[in-house]
Amino acid sequence: MQLAMAKLGNRAKSLVSVLDANEALTVPVVVFLGGLAAANPSAVGHPDSRHALIGSAALIALWCGAAAGCPLWFGTSSRLARLGRHLLVLALCMAVYPSTRWAVPLLRDSHYDGALAAADRWMFGGRDPLPLLDPLVHPVLTAALGLAYSCAWVPGVALGFLLYARGRDRELSDLLLGLVLVQYVGYVGYFLVPAVGPWYGLADRFSVSLGDSWWIASYRSHSTGSDAFPSLHVATTVLVGCFAWRDCRRLCLLMCPLLGAIGLSTLYLRWHYVTDVIAGLVLAAAGRLLAPRLNDAWERVRLGWSCPTHRTVTDSGSSANSNQERSCAS
Repeated sequence: MQLAMAKLGNRAKSLVSVLDANEALTVPVVVFLGGLAAANPSAVGHPDSRHALIGSAALIALWCGAAAGCPLWFGTSSRLARLGRHLLVLALCMAVYPSTRWAVPLLRDSHYDGALAAADRWMFGGRDPLPLLDPLVHPVLTAALGLAYSCAWVPGVALGFLLYARGRDRELSDLLLGLVLVQYVGYVGYFLVPAVGPWYGLADRFSVSLGDSWWIASYRSHSTGSDAFPSLHVATTVLVGCFAWRDCRRLCLLMCPLLGAIGLSTLYLRWHYVTDVIAGLVLAAAGRLLAPRLNDAWERVRLGWSCPTHRTVTDSGSSANSNQERSCAS
């Protein structure tokens, strides 16, 4: 028994020594959803959910295949390999989202739109705040904010590739870990407080229709029915804005109009309650605070458990990256 436990512990240490922090966050999520799907196969009935599981399996297979076939996959000498790992994990994180459609009802078969609307009324003196935006409804504004809402990942992509082009790998790692962390904590929020959104929960309170454009109908048809709290559109865009302010203030200033439009669109388009937006802001602040610290902590653990050869390679690679970053900064 002791020998078996020792072998298991050594394997766990070997796994930890090669995983990045965002990969380590992803492992329990994949195990949890995979086990839930295996135990409840009949629950995965919606096409979005099936496609999400297939896509997740394909991404995991791609990651494992690259790990087995590419010697640099776990090394630090190839920036492109590290970027590939980051992007695969981020894609897997996004592929998890449609799975909340079937996974949340298995554990929380109820909705909290009434509670979120009540929280909004409490903050606004007994009035529903979102119907106050009805006088602003106009087809042009609806189209513009709809476009902004669909561009929620544009700021993150722009900042990420700018950091990569400048060789600022540590800053890029902080950004990507923050995005993954925010997404997964947001999914936990979907499980704890499932809600559809004001377009459903306050349908009888709005006096002006947003119209029946195809993209509004498409968003509503692809809603998981539990993705209101917190607002991940707000969380991810504010998080990107915070990291842009730290790492590239000129880009941050250029992105401000789009970031503001995305935030406004969540309320104007009736996707989120004010409470959801506040929760998204808190989540973004937590992600900005925790991501760099988690990266540091995980790196210390990983290096402490890695073999001497791997540690030497990592230290030399980290040193090279640091020199490159100082060169770029100057």
